[in-house]
Amino acid sequence: MTLSNADKKKCREALDVLETRTLHFDWTSQWLSVHDGATSQLGGLKPGCRQDSADPKHYHVGLFRAANKRIQPPPLVEASFPTAPSSADAIKALRAAVDAA
Repeated sequence: MTLSNADKKKCREALDVLETRTLHFDWTSQWLSVHDGATSQLGGLKPGCRQDSADPKHYHVGLFRAANKRIQPPPLVEASFPTAPSSADAIKALRAAVDAA
């Protein structure tokens, strides 16, 4: 997905805030909001996560627009992992996705 420069800036600012948090992921097959995501400080964005239901069951994290504190799929950016990522790894991968978008 291609992001506008304004969206990239907004995503980077949100990731700066998220770097100061320890995110808690609930891995299900549906996109869910990440706990401790500091939604009110993210400029209308919110992190989310899901795990594939079919093998090899990759883990996905994304940064979404939010409305009424709920994520609004599809994600603006997304990163996937073969194993459950730490908060730091998830944020690092989302930064790379923003840079590549």
